[in-house]
Amino acid sequence: MRMTGIPFEHVQPLSQAVAALGGPDFPDALRQLCLGACGFDSLFISVFSTDRPPVQLHSDLDPDATRRTVAPYLGFAYLLDPFYGLFASEPRDRVVSLDECAPDDFRESEYYRIFYAETGLRDEIAILVGAGANTSIALSLGLRREDHHADPSGKASLDALLPVISALCRKHWPEVCQVGPPDIQEPVFDRLASMPVSNREAEVIRLMLKGHSTKSIARHLGNSPETVKVHRKRIYSKLKISSQGELFSLLFGQ
Repeated sequence: MRMTGIPFEHVQPLSQAVAALGGPDFPDALRQLCLGACGFDSLFISVFSTDRPPVQLHSDLDPDATRRTVAPYLGFAYLLDPFYGLFASEPRDRVVSLDECAPDDFRESEYYRIFYAETGLRDEIAILVGAGANTSIALSLGLRREDHHADPSGKASLDALLPVISALCRKHWPEVCQVGPPDIQEPVFDRLASMPVSNREAEVIRLMLKGHSTKSIARHLGNSPETVKVHRKRIYSKLKISSQGELFSLLFGQ
């Protein structure tokens, strides 16, 4: 049985989220609604902005997961996050899985090795809710526990719930565009401006660190793979490094 396009089994948690709107129990009710729809087991909510780092709104992570995940993410890792990159390129309401937005070499990237693999995430779905100019509320639904299994129809259920979830989030966090300190340091990628690389080489660096393969970088830049390899060789020579790991450390200080 379905009601207004929403699976019947989600009607009760949805009604509980509506009832909790505006109160301290709303994030937990929203958690039950979202995780119940997809079978995942963790929720982290933050504000994405194009001109400042993300700001945490809610987290159900334990202290150890918070140490490994939240602090480095808010500090630097968000710049290489596929979901943040998708938001920055086209902010709008959407439900998207990691596999749908991650670059082709994501799991071979330094970002994955140094940060993502340490988070304990086995899979991830993001719900992005537009919340004003260049701002979105980002719900990160994570699959961490080995005894939890994703619902194959979970993303479809979240797609059906998206209009309601979006409306609830905007209603509960009406001042979200003002969240965060007004004086924000320049993004880490601005360090590229002070490095002895060209604008095109700086773009190659961004794409490399986000997990794009040589062929993917070539497609993005309209070059041949051979040209990208030349750019990469010049980058390493100019920066006196020999690996992507050294490049990551040079840029992010990790």
